[in-house]
Amino acid sequence: MKKIIILCGHGNYATGMQSTLELLAGKNQDLFFVNFTADDTDKTLKEKLEAIVENNKDSEILFVCDIIGGTPFKIAAEISNSSEKMELVVGCNIGGILEMIFMKEGLSLRELAENMVEQSKNSTIRFKKIDINTTPEINIPDEGGI
Repeated sequence: MKKIIILCGHGNYATGMQSTLELLAGKNQDLFFVNFTADDTDKTLKEKLEAIVENNKDSEILFVCDIIGGTPFKIAAEISNSSEKMELVVGCNIGGILEMIFMKEGLSLRELAENMVEQSKNSTIRFKKIDINTTPEINIPDEGGI
């Protein structure tokens, strides 16, 4: 069964993630990005999300929201709670979301949601500083990058 992902969050969270994900992974027709702006209400956000769900009723749906307890989370939770074909994850970072894009066809919807959370945890670290005055020369390869 086809899987789609709906990213939703406060302000321009969703379209900000869109620009990053498209730069790293290219455009993907199975991703939808829904912002919750100051002009929106609970009702208008729910209408936006329900329209995507209705247009993809033959798909499994994974909602990804920015923060737990916020309006996007509450609306997505209400919608996803109505169907076994929907899951919701909250607070995942770009690493977890990117990993999910590449793995979505090989995992069940539940596995996909769990993997996204685990990948987000694994890619969140604190950089440990080094003392550049006492550390031998560090050779960092210049491979370019995005």
